[in-house]
Amino acid sequence: MELDTFSGVDRPALAKWFAALFDDLLAPLCPASVRELVAVARDYVPSDTTPWGPPGYARLLLSSGDFTPSSWDEALSDLPSFLRVQLVQLDFQGLPLVDGGWCAEILLKDDPSFPHQIVVTASRSLFGGWISHVVQQDWLSAFRSGASLVRASGGWITLDRVGVRTAHEVAVGVGLDESLFMAAELARGPHWATLLGPRQVAALGGVQEVCSSAPCSAVEHLGGGRILLQLTEHLDEVPQDAVEKLTEFLRPVLH
Repeated sequence: MELDTFSGVDRPALAKWFAALFDDLLAPLCPASVRELVAVARDYVPSDTTPWGPPGYARLLLSSGDFTPSSWDEALSDLPSFLRVQLVQLDFQGLPLVDGGWCAEILLKDDPSFPHQIVVTASRSLFGGWISHVVQQDWLSAFRSGASLVRASGGWITLDRVGVRTAHEVAVGVGLDESLFMAAELARGPHWATLLGPRQVAALGGVQEVCSSAPCSAVEHLGGGRILLQLTEHLDEVPQDAVEKLTEFLRPVLH
């Protein structure tokens, strides 16, 4: 899941949303609260073999500041420019899991030419190989609320994440900087859940046109000219012909 925004961010509200996102989406995959994770890690002394944090736990990483919940809120509220907040799952050696784990990250930037980014990932194996309809709705709910909170220019939920670029960007050979620079005008690909920002909706004919014409299972106007497209009812049931139809519909706002 990713949300991109060029708007000014209400950092205290974002901190509250981020904590709720962890509680609702990631805590079921990790038997510990943010407060417990921080409490364990705060007194943790890194070693050569476990430099990141307590083995088996997660770690909240701040680009600056002490390792406490209050400093997290303070950093989000007060820092005027670049800030990176990352909650990452660690393996049994206390190292970040490269595969098979989860990560939630907020990347706030001081260059207005590039969007702030909120990225949440979780390995499918953590769900026991099957992502239930209830879990999918939980992710959609967090996605909707986050999109409205940060006044997102675009975003998505997908199973085919290939890295910092989307599968579409990789397929058409678009670099990350170019894609982020144009993120307000151009969508970053067709996905199971695709959030269209106001400029993209306008380029596709406006709210009424998109709501009536998008080839999707569900189309929802979130307000402010933002529209959420849900391609099919279930995340793991996305026929190729459905993706092709959505790609064709989004063609005017794709690289």
